[in-house]
Amino acid sequence: MQKPKEEIRRAILQAAEEEFYKEGFRSSSMRRIAAKAGISPGNIYGYFSGKTELFEAVVRPAIEGVKEALHTPYRSQYQGVLREVTHQIAETFNENRIPILILAYHADGSPYEGIDGILSREIARRVYRELLPNLPAEKRSRLLAEMIGQALLRGMLEMFAAPREQQEMEQALESFLELMCGMIGCKTESVDGLNNAG
Repeated sequence: MQKPKEEIRRAILQAAEEEFYKEGFRSSSMRRIAAKAGISPGNIYGYFSGKTELFEAVVRPAIEGVKEALHTPYRSQYQGVLREVTHQIAETFNENRIPILILAYHADGSPYEGIDGILSREIARRVYRELLPNLPAEKRSRLLAEMIGQALLRGMLEMFAAPREQQEMEQALESFLELMCGMIGCKTESVDGLNNAG
């Protein structure tokens, strides 16, 4: 009896995720992916036109989750914003841990090579808009936001390299943001309306 097409597609995606995580995009092989999925190498092309399309199918949910986390408006008080941000980031990374790590560390040669720089800049934009607005003008800078964004992204990637409980991740992220904000004095009473600024 033949397997349903959707079951084969899922098997291909699972095998591809493992292959891309282990070998990286550049060194991955469609032949090995097909073998792990239990299909012939020729059959895999009935589902995906090539390695790039397959890679995109593996990482797309992670990209969409990260975009949503980075663009969701937060309308709470300072503490509420930190909780909302850390919850959404931890949830997104937890649901897409392997694809996010593939994007960050194994995307060389793919259309997503260098995406960690794009993510870092997106995080920096949010930091600048929502956590730095009440700093004195001479302290508030895009460079500072970029440094925080880079530190936050690197810290998250290191933290998510090993499976962890979501609550543990949320607490660590919230503490990190509180520490950063405390060090530079960006704590505000309210950030209402800042999501539409900048």
